[in-house]
Amino acid sequence: MSEKRMRFLNTHVDNLTMAEAVEEAKKLVQKGGKSYVVTPNVDHIVKIEHDHLFREIYEGADLILTDGKPLIWMSRLLGTPIKEKISGSDYFPEVCRMAAREGMSIFLLGAAEGVAQKAAVNLMKKYKHLRIAGVYSPSYTFENDAEEIADIIHKINKAKPDILCIGLGTPKQEKFYYKYKDLLHVPLTLHIGATIDFEAGVVKRAPRWISYAGMEWLYRLLKEPRRLYRRYLLDDLEIFPIFWKYRKRTGFVMPESCNILGVDIAVTNMKSVCYYLTKNLERIRGEYVCVSNVHTTVMAYNDASYREVQNNAVIAVPDGKPLSLICRIRGYKAAQRVAGPDLMPEILRMSEKEGYSHFFYGSTEATLGFLEKNIRRRYPKLKIAGVYSPPFRKMTKEEDEQIVNMINETKPDFVWVGLGAPKQERWMYEHRGKINAVMLGVGAAFDFHAGTSKRAPKWMQEFYLEWLYRLIQDPKRLLKRYMFSNAQFIWLILTGH
Repeated sequence: MSEKRMRFLNTHVDNLTMAEAVEEAKKLVQKGGKSYVVTPNVDHIVKIEHDHLFREIYEGADLILTDGKPLIWMSRLLGTPIKEKISGSDYFPEVCRMAAREGMSIFLLGAAEGVAQKAAVNLMKKYKHLRIAGVYSPSYTFENDAEEIADIIHKINKAKPDILCIGLGTPKQEKFYYKYKDLLHVPLTLHIGATIDFEAGVVKRAPRWISYAGMEWLYRLLKEPRRLYRRYLLDDLEIFPIFWKYRKRTGFVMPESCNILGVDIAVTNMKSVCYYLTKNLERIRGEYVCVSNVHTTVMAYNDASYREVQNNAVIAVPDGKPLSLICRIRGYKAAQRVAGPDLMPEILRMSEKEGYSHFFYGSTEATLGFLEKNIRRRYPKLKIAGVYSPPFRKMTKEEDEQIVNMINETKPDFVWVGLGAPKQERWMYEHRGKINAVMLGVGAAFDFHAGTSKRAPKWMQEFYLEWLYRLIQDPKRLLKRYMFSNAQFIWLILTGH
């Protein structure tokens, strides 16, 4: 993820110029590992809204470049202009030019029989010193043929390219890569749609002036009306309600993150998180913050729906010390632990000065009583909008609506949620856009600050032993969690996940 990633409608984008995007590609190849690039257009944004797997693919992308003038126009309407349209078909030639200069090799996967080979010949003529590691044109229904898939993976890995370029059309190309990425040993993968056909000269791209005017979709529709009329004239009209739905969450810059077992953990510190949340308060009302630890990260690794919850947070901070340590080991030297029980008092302290109000949702009535009493004593000028302990059962739709209305009527700026993981994160995810405040899931912080549970001594926290202290306090509830979560986490990290 680049340092200029920001929220855009129902996904994120990296707000870069073409030159910056090419430089990012170079860095990703040099870094090694397995990175991939996606280029959202209107059609992709509509797919993200309904296709959970496609949304997950976008959440995990290392580089998200905006393809499509309509999206550029929308960003300007929202007051957060995206610098430049970077379509896959424009980006690919620039990456080829960089690869030729840097001595990197490329593998082309896609297009009809013989087309990829023709594109390779044209590219090597156009970019002197460009190395084509290999090409392959799969059969039309190759994704249903395990033998052909195995052959494709073998061919790519044997060729050892620096950059894999897949042109199979969306969402087929993204889903193929995402399903088999752990088997592919390629530093960087681009998803480039019809670009191989363009480079081979078998399909003519829209003239520059049409692309500049944002009418490339019309040019393609006129060429292939039977195949494209539904997409452009019916399905893509949903972009308008999507634009309206997500207009308030668009624009704010995302903190840099380190992906740990599929979860994007923010590379940050306590001061930066507090500044980020208060500075963007009006923009991120209705959004939520995840306070992530080893247990929640392992749960997210094992459960795609919970991983989606974690990655849809406006920020996921490293509550567990091991997470910040892994971030630093992976080169993110600025990463520090931001524990929920420490974040709460920091935000409350700032709120006394700034006048922010707070609602506390979760735990028991008794714990909330002690918590409110202690907070009022420590922060006498703090505005407490309200507290509520929900019933320990599944609520009806009517009950839930009443609670949402009750919270919103108190007009809080922050809603602290103490339901325990994964319940609190799922609750926040289900109520994003409904609660008109920033929600923060802090679990046991309610008990610690209420005085009903004692937190581990500082020395145990510093030596990564807070989990052991909590286990000794509550072995019946936590033994299974720590035995399995901690062991699986260590194994996954040591085996390179």
